[in-house]
Amino acid sequence: MHLYPAKTALRPLKSILQLWLVAFCLLTELMLPAQAGTLTRAQLQQRLGDSVQVGEQLTALPVWPVFHRNQTAEGKNALYAYVFETIDIEPVAGYGGKPINILVVMNAAGKYLDVELLSHNEPIFQEPSRNKLLADFAAQYKDLTVAHQIQVLTPKAKREFDDQKATLHGVSAGTVSAMAMDRTVMEAAAQVAYARLGEVAVNPANARANEKGEVKAKTPASRGPDDKFDRMGFNELVGARLVQAVGRSNREVQAKFNGTPAEGQDAEARLQPNSQALDMMVMLPGLPHVGRNVLDAAGWREVRALRESGRGLIALLDGSRYPVVGSADAALGQTGRLARLVVLQDGKRFNVQALPYTQGLRVSGQRSGVGTNAVMRLFATDAPAPGGTGLDLARPMTLEFNLSRASAAPGQQRLELPWTHAVNIPEIAKWQPVKETPGWWRVWEQRQADLVILVIGLGLLAVALAYQKWLSATQKRLTTYRLIYLAFTLVFIGWWAQGQLTIVNITSLASALMEGRSAEFLLSDPMAIVLWAFVGVTLLVWGRGTFCGWLCPFGALQELLSFAAKALRIKPQQFHRKVDAVLKNFKYGVLAAIAIAVVVGGPWADKMVEIEPFKTSISMGFQRDWPYVAWAVACLALSVLVFRGYCRYVCPLGAALAIMGKLRFWNWVPRRAECGTPCQTCRHGCGYQAITPVGKIDYDECFQCLDCVTDYQDDQRCLPLIRERKAGAAVAGAAASKLPPKVIPIQPVNQPV
Repeated sequence: MHLYPAKTALRPLKSILQLWLVAFCLLTELMLPAQAGTLTRAQLQQRLGDSVQVGEQLTALPVWPVFHRNQTAEGKNALYAYVFETIDIEPVAGYGGKPINILVVMNAAGKYLDVELLSHNEPIFQEPSRNKLLADFAAQYKDLTVAHQIQVLTPKAKREFDDQKATLHGVSAGTVSAMAMDRTVMEAAAQVAYARLGEVAVNPANARANEKGEVKAKTPASRGPDDKFDRMGFNELVGARLVQAVGRSNREVQAKFNGTPAEGQDAEARLQPNSQALDMMVMLPGLPHVGRNVLDAAGWREVRALRESGRGLIALLDGSRYPVVGSADAALGQTGRLARLVVLQDGKRFNVQALPYTQGLRVSGQRSGVGTNAVMRLFATDAPAPGGTGLDLARPMTLEFNLSRASAAPGQQRLELPWTHAVNIPEIAKWQPVKETPGWWRVWEQRQADLVILVIGLGLLAVALAYQKWLSATQKRLTTYRLIYLAFTLVFIGWWAQGQLTIVNITSLASALMEGRSAEFLLSDPMAIVLWAFVGVTLLVWGRGTFCGWLCPFGALQELLSFAAKALRIKPQQFHRKVDAVLKNFKYGVLAAIAIAVVVGGPWADKMVEIEPFKTSISMGFQRDWPYVAWAVACLALSVLVFRGYCRYVCPLGAALAIMGKLRFWNWVPRRAECGTPCQTCRHGCGYQAITPVGKIDYDECFQCLDCVTDYQDDQRCLPLIRERKAGAAVAGAAASKLPPKVIPIQPVNQPV
């Protein structure tokens, strides 16, 4: 290697930076398409054409009704479809950490007339050719329905569907993105169907049956974010005894009070003896088949949170003349007709408290005979004390309605008489909450083999680095192990398992936290999660070098190219240490610019992270538009001219890891007092220029190659060891000179006969 003075070093540097600048400017011009915002009514009208008319957006849901212009129903334009953007109803984050937005046009039968990708933030699908892959995936939903069971297969699979099931082809290197798109389309459409289309859309198994009027009994299971459930209409819930009617006539209630001081205190009951005094539908909303079918999305989230806190829940669609109140709500029962609710189970009495329910319903039951005046009442038991037991929804229970009316007896204001209803749901076990397997967990299951190989590989690396002196005892052993492991990193971790860590992981997490979104999308990349966990631990032990030196696929590609160049007698150059020190600060400037772009927001952060060539060279195997490929090739060419030049001078992820690496607990590279003064062997041999003239290790720039540890143990290269070896040889020679002369006996010589 050659040491250039500062002025001479700046000449090739200027040319290299000019080439980088041209490549990166071209890259940023062809980067992200503009992110579409929420479409206006005029924009929707333009997309759908003049044969239909887009109406005013609904107030309850961000949905636009669309009408035929020429077909009329009762003097009005007939409804054609509903159109909505999924980001407004069920925003689901993809791999980029931000929601994917899809336009859906769905008719009154729950059939998708059109599905179009509007915008996304998926890192490897930004340029037009790659964006088309996601757009084509979204288009597969056309002609399917809200009730279809959908399975996403491999990118080469064939799209097929029947009345109930559909299989779609996936997207190469975009499994997480495809799963997010599937969920956002199906869940958003389901919410619109329940809110606007009623049971006709949610019960049939396919749109064709709806169009023919053939309404089927049950829909496939939802893949929702909460608990598993089947789409069921109100009549199905009643048939399964998940919703139970409680009714008592005025005549029956009058008979209950006969012979008591309150016997004649209900004039309306005497006038209309056949009308209902108690008229309600009882349900246990904590059961997913009840709560998710009856309540709207906001109501279910509220109920589910109460259930998870340990409270037992009872819900009533109550249209009674004796409105039901909670037994714990004493102030409510002083005047008028009331029914105070108590829950009985296994000899225990559970008082309940009325909770205000301000959310909406998916199904009101009015088509099934529930009165229009019925209101949703939600009651909850207290959460059980630590170690105690609460209301068990899996066991039979009895609801006790304590009917209360005024008393005619002097000094007695009220009289309460109990009326009970047994709640016993057949086969209750099959209705119990079953946690829906998260989409990210399915990815983990699919990648079990890759994860096992990765964990074994990380274990071998950890053992090798823990026994670094053994590994680096000879240059041949170290070089052989390093070449094999770098090949493993590039081929398996990078190209096969797609485990390239990137600054995008950090910027996506930061954006999600700042915007108050869930960071669950990160779990959809199990390889990255395991690698980040390992890197997080090793940052505390060895610093930045474990990842940058051993586990970065792009870094491995650079170093393997350097090995190949060395075999061709192409030697990388080194800048003067002062120039090198200045250039190493450039990557921190790149990191700062990206951080500012993330905080400010807008598309610039997504553009600036493309300074990383990882996506082009590793994630996509150079299958991108030419500006991206040119930039990646330029970075690799730099690494041939200047050893690991991109990693040392440009990489924002390396800068972030160097900052986090300052939490390192100890200095792990062995040093001697003579290191730096007078010995400079390690410093001159360090390809990363991470050793100072005084012999100290700059751990922020150390890539843990262990070459210096080899030199440290080599008595042919390390000056202190050379001196010790020579001193030992001199002592041995001096000692040998003081020994008495060695007597060599004379052997008789055999004479020939």
